[in-house]
Amino acid sequence: MDVIVCVKQIPDPETKLRVAASGKSYDPDGVKFTIVNTYDEATVEEALRMKEEFGFGAVRTVTVGPARSEEALRHTLAMGADEAVLVETPPNAVLDPLLVARILSAVIKDMPHDLVMVGKHAQDDEAGQVGSALGEYLGLPSYAFVTGLTPDSGAHVLKMARYVEGGEEAFGGPFPAVVSLLKGVKDPRTPTLPNILKARKKPLKKIPLPEALAKVGALPGAGNPTSETLAFTLPPPRAGAKMIEGQTPEEQVEKLLKSLKEEAKVL
Repeated sequence: MDVIVCVKQIPDPETKLRVAASGKSYDPDGVKFTIVNTYDEATVEEALRMKEEFGFGAVRTVTVGPARSEEALRHTLAMGADEAVLVETPPNAVLDPLLVARILSAVIKDMPHDLVMVGKHAQDDEAGQVGSALGEYLGLPSYAFVTGLTPDSGAHVLKMARYVEGGEEAFGGPFPAVVSLLKGVKDPRTPTLPNILKARKKPLKKIPLPEALAKVGALPGAGNPTSETLAFTLPPPRAGAKMIEGQTPEEQVEKLLKSLKEEAKVL
């Protein structure tokens, strides 16, 4: 049983972004990038766990992004993935989640796969569309918000769990399939120095974007973005906090209520 995990490199949540000259994205110059999106890293861990517990074949990781995204793939190889594929895009390439899903599907079709896994969403755009779109483009069932899964290879069925309001739902479905993982059973492992060194020798294939787009032509939307970003703006700076003075708690409460009524006008 072969597993493919789709990953994405994203800006560090602590980095400060600037609006690009186009006004439609952030300026990547000087931005610190994380190794890999948190949900994707948890998904890689889940794939490796299943390989160890159930004797799967290979775990391969795939990403679509600029040359720096190789760092994210090397991290997954150091975690224990067997191979990786980078669809290398120009730094200024215009991609949206559905176009990324079409590119991934075109590449994945040429790779052995019994299970395709993605994180619930990427923490930069929080679109959460790639998993479901991949299922559509690959012609496979897709399961979302999964918190744990156990494969039954003999019956070709996945036993899964996911959170629902008030509890947890247990369900099952056939595979091959696409699974969007909310979190894994275990925390992602930290690569050891020997594994980091081994990762440098593991196969990492690079596919130029034009080559990947040539395979996308037959899919709805082809190689064009499905959506357009009209504007990218940063949130307004937070106003300073107002301290409520008073000799007693009762006096402070009275002043707070007055401020909420007359200044904030929320009461």
